[in-house]
Amino acid sequence: MEIAAGIVQVLLGLLFAFSGGSKVAGMRMQIDNFNRYGYPQWFRVFTGIVELAGAAGMVVGLFAEEVAITAAFVLAVTMIGAAYTDLRKSALATVIAPVVLFGLCAAVVILRVAE
Repeated sequence: MEIAAGIVQVLLGLLFAFSGGSKVAGMRMQIDNFNRYGYPQWFRVFTGIVELAGAAGMVVGLFAEEVAITAAFVLAVTMIGAAYTDLRKSALATVIAPVVLFGLCAAVVILRVAE
């Protein structure tokens, strides 16, 4: 179980580092998305920082399971918000990504708590 959790954590760490980094860096796609969602740009930066912190937590969590559980929980809550936003403002198919990421975050919590 520990190996499976570690693999998922590394995957989530990479995905959220890219996603959060693109938000903080102000990539045009992210700016346009947050405008389309009706959210202020400070919320884009805040969301990016949360994702970057969660990504770091996934990596640190390889050595401290409490950190992994906390990071996975925070990222899971973030993905609930992303899914809600996509349901309201985007095509239905765009909900798939945050739902899958939510499931992976939930898997980390379950695997780490089960250890």
